[in-house]
Amino acid sequence: MNDERFYELLEGYADGTLDEEASRELLTAFSADADLKARFLDELRIQNTLLGLPLLDEADRRVSEVMQCILPSTSSRDVSAAVLSALRPSKPGLRWYSVMQKAAAIAAVIALGWFVMWSLPRADESLATVAHQIDATWSGDRKLASGERVGKGHLRLAAGVVRLDFAKDVRLTLEGPADLELIGPGETRLHSGKLTANVPPEGIGLQVHTERAKVVDLGTTFGVSVGTNGATDVAVYEGLVAVTSLVSREEKVIEEGSEVSVNEGSGALMPRKFNTRAFRGSEVLFGVVNTGGKIRFASPQPGLNPAGVTDADSLVIFPERFATKLRTDFTVSLTEPGDYGPEEIIGRQETLHPEKRRVNTYLVQYRPPQAEGAAISNPIRFVGEVSFDRPIIAIIADGDQLTASDEVLGKKRFVYSSGGGRSLKDGDRLSLSQDRRTLKLDWQVEQGIEHGLVQIRVIVDVSDPPMVR
Repeated sequence: MNDERFYELLEGYADGTLDEEASRELLTAFSADADLKARFLDELRIQNTLLGLPLLDEADRRVSEVMQCILPSTSSRDVSAAVLSALRPSKPGLRWYSVMQKAAAIAAVIALGWFVMWSLPRADESLATVAHQIDATWSGDRKLASGERVGKGHLRLAAGVVRLDFAKDVRLTLEGPADLELIGPGETRLHSGKLTANVPPEGIGLQVHTERAKVVDLGTTFGVSVGTNGATDVAVYEGLVAVTSLVSREEKVIEEGSEVSVNEGSGALMPRKFNTRAFRGSEVLFGVVNTGGKIRFASPQPGLNPAGVTDADSLVIFPERFATKLRTDFTVSLTEPGDYGPEEIIGRQETLHPEKRRVNTYLVQYRPPQAEGAAISNPIRFVGEVSFDRPIIAIIADGDQLTASDEVLGKKRFVYSSGGGRSLKDGDRLSLSQDRRTLKLDWQVEQGIEHGLVQIRVIVDVSDPPMVR
């Protein structure tokens, strides 16, 4: 069977249009050529199954079945029997992939020749935008400015940190010294240095090639480091990535909280101790471009949860949702720039309308360590500020409003307190700058068992590209 006919039948199977004659042709070919059957299954596993993942709710039980089908062939469930059953005329209505279809629209987005969900580029297509730079120094002739769009080719960073924004809300930070090559939509090659990537469901399938490995994202936050002589390490902060050694051809799915190194000699994927501080640039990766005073960013790490993080010395910022579509109205505490005292915040109710917006959300928290029998101390003043890469459109500072928005605007894996105990207290102030980028906090917090928790939720509009500053 030639390639043209193979892909014809593959596409027909994927969109459910194969007739009995074509199904019989495939079954006959599979019987004669086991390698052809394996190739067919791999194509379905890679090209089609991932396309259905964004159509599913995160809590949908079918996601686990989808994930089982997209793992490398050495780890994935054997779906060959289901595929063969679907091809047999006696069961014409059965399709192995139907367990993960949420809408018939999936057929419309499956296109011959697509890799995962990233379409092929035009020759002159820009692939990413330089969204933000921190002390960046570029090597060679190519000097890039914030806001500049870049296409295929090498990005050589001598020092500093740069964030690149790709299509489908994929973000990547590069740490100098580094050499990153943009190959095509959703495909890069890291020749040297470190990168960290955050990939939402819409961008699943991002590829990072190195001299020793191929890394394919399965919806996650992960880091890749390439050192001397191509030494490659891959760390997963959240979610899953598939790693293939180009030396040994070994494939593994790397889970959250795990790190592997590609052995220089054998090419084996060797587990190594997970280092949460190995990669810098987490703040800018998640849209926080500056913090000052007694505010710090909670760097991504396995199992991170606000309920388990205490800090007597700082207010802590936790990234929650990214590029989430607002679908309903939300009751919030404020929506306009200005300086607000407790009498203007506590009990205040304003309405945030969806207006086809996509938002990032962040939880700012003060939670000191608690000791059994600890007495309530005098209030301690915490003053600090945080700047975001996009405009703040709303802040929720009331405990009941926070609880009401946790399910939609909070992170699903986080555990939240409930009720009014999370609210700002008397003496707390906050200020939103006129450009809506910077939030200043002046909190009077009490340390004690009953009075230790204060939280607000910051809602940032990411509907439009970032403004160059």
